[in-house]
Amino acid sequence: MDAKAEKLALFRYGLVAPLVLETLPRGELTRRAQEVAARHYDIPDSKRISVSVDTLLDWAHRYRTGGFEALAPKLRQDRGQSRALSPQLADLIERLKRENPHRTGTTLLRELALSSGGNSPGVSASTLYRFLKQHGLTARQLLVPPAHKKFEAQLSNQIWQADMLFGPYVQRPGGGKMQAFLHATLDDASRLIPHAQFYPSQGLDACLDCLRQAIAARGLPVRLYIDNAKIYRSQQLARIAASLGTLIVHTPPYQPEGRGKIERYFRTLRDQFLTNLDPKQSLSLEDLNDRLWSWIEHAYHRAEHSALGSTPLLRWQRDIEHVRQLPPATDLRRLFFYRLDRLVRRDCTFLLHNRFYEAPPHLPGQTIEVRFDPLDANQVEIYFQGQPQGTARLVDPVINAQLPSAKRSAPAEPEPTGINFVELLQQKKDRKE
Repeated sequence: MDAKAEKLALFRYGLVAPLVLETLPRGELTRRAQEVAARHYDIPDSKRISVSVDTLLDWAHRYRTGGFEALAPKLRQDRGQSRALSPQLADLIERLKRENPHRTGTTLLRELALSSGGNSPGVSASTLYRFLKQHGLTARQLLVPPAHKKFEAQLSNQIWQADMLFGPYVQRPGGGKMQAFLHATLDDASRLIPHAQFYPSQGLDACLDCLRQAIAARGLPVRLYIDNAKIYRSQQLARIAASLGTLIVHTPPYQPEGRGKIERYFRTLRDQFLTNLDPKQSLSLEDLNDRLWSWIEHAYHRAEHSALGSTPLLRWQRDIEHVRQLPPATDLRRLFFYRLDRLVRRDCTFLLHNRFYEAPPHLPGQTIEVRFDPLDANQVEIYFQGQPQGTARLVDPVINAQLPSAKRSAPAEPEPTGINFVELLQQKKDRKE
């Protein structure tokens, strides 16, 4: 019995109580019912103000045989079913709407009219919209995301979250100002920050550098939980994660709740760090990062977290025996090298990041793989068919102009001489003989 039915049942009981609390002769029962029916009442969910004698006697009989529950209004047997729509038409509407939740009511009405062929009366817009709402078939009801349950990793480094935050403006090395972008990683179990740093760009290069420094400082994560931004969908990140043995998990679209912990960290950083920066004082990127890490190490990591009952640093250190580390001989920097395919031109050069590099002389016309640090492309390694071919050198056209060319270094061919007609006639004569 819902609240509405219970309210009506209580009202009915208040009227029939004088008729059912004691056994009355037929005449006395009718007389008391007439007295009750003579008054006016505020009937719940009704505009009527009076109740008939027959109705009162019926309620009294229902109470004696079924108790208080019998005074509640009876549910319709066809409750939940549209009386204006046939079962076949209702099934068709549901199928069409589930196939395309964005299908509008106008489109549905037109398709229903076409399917019926004019053999049955049309469905009104009010009937259609009421049916869709009652059966949970509106676009909002069909497209609602599934319930998001709160989760937390059991051990440190089981799950890391990563994201980017727009930061303050800092001094540009060449003069002027530029905006800094904070790339950060957060351990889900301890809320510790393996690494966070302001960068001059929000691209993949900065994201990978932040992840590389986080791994160098705190070990390997089992899972990396990130959103669906373009930089987090790159093949470079997927290859690096596979090399590290880390599983990348992307947040479902339009569901930021899964990254709630790092969003909460960003809010703390705004309240406790960014708001304390003097807007009149222009900092360099290096100064901003020095202040950031001073705040992280001495304030954030050592302050008790309300959800942990401990500081992030102590909570992370509790699971230090379970933290997975890279083998000591591993070159972490090389694991984060970009790998790109490049075509070697006829002059043994290839283009990388708008700069020309020289390839070995036996590779013109071949497709090679170049591996390099995206933040320092001065050293570029060359691989051909999976085999190392040395390192590439930036093309220096000034030095190349001073080197002797292949044509100038080759021995000069003798100049052609004039035709000797006497010798030519003698050769013809010899051939005839």
